[in-house]
Amino acid sequence: MGTALTEPRRMYERLWRKSGGLLKSGRIPVDPWLRDKAGDDRRGVTLVARPDAGVRKKVAIFSRAATGICPRQYFYKPSELHVTVMAIISGSESWRCEIPRLPACREVLDRVLKNCNPFRVYFRGVTVSPDAVMIQGFPADGTLSRLRDELRDAFGKAGLGGNLDRRYKTVTAHLTVMRFSEPEADWQPLFDFLQANRETDFGETRFQSLQLIWSDWYASAGLVRVLQKYPLKD
Repeated sequence: MGTALTEPRRMYERLWRKSGGLLKSGRIPVDPWLRDKAGDDRRGVTLVARPDAGVRKKVAIFSRAATGICPRQYFYKPSELHVTVMAIISGSESWRCEIPRLPACREVLDRVLKNCNPFRVYFRGVTVSPDAVMIQGFPADGTLSRLRDELRDAFGKAGLGGNLDRRYKTVTAHLTVMRFSEPEADWQPLFDFLQANRETDFGETRFQSLQLIWSDWYASAGLVRVLQKYPLKD
């Protein structure tokens, strides 16, 4: 895995030090929308990569154990797991105003992705953000990073780059597995469980295709619409 690990690991470590501390001290915020997902109108269009069955199985074992510790929290189904390659239309209530530019975005995606190669991601360990628990993903080399840079360059040249990475610049390859949806009287058991899994091996996936999806904020299985699939060829 070599140097491809270095920057992602630094980012995951920073998240753990900051948000892990919030969790341990009981100050982690909860997501108010998860109590009323039906009332959440945030939608977006995202280019995603789905982990293979082996990774999903190992993540499911982890999630079942975490559910036993904090059953009231929000857990992703195995079919919902994904690596965000790039947010094309960032999830928000204003998605209807932005959706007219989608055909032009898809032209850019068609042009760039037809020449892109498969990439591998190693999934090892967990970290925590102020919003969620994540499986750490480490690209095996620079292929995913180059793909993202090529997309940003192509969108910029097409005059469509202003809305990319609006929430944050996507640089990691994590899988979100749990979100904080309810207060807990004591977060310490979850913190201890996560700390014990900081280096757990969840396997690797060689991503050979991508999906362009329209979905809610959480990529919920019942709301995801696959707009297009893009095979990646060697």
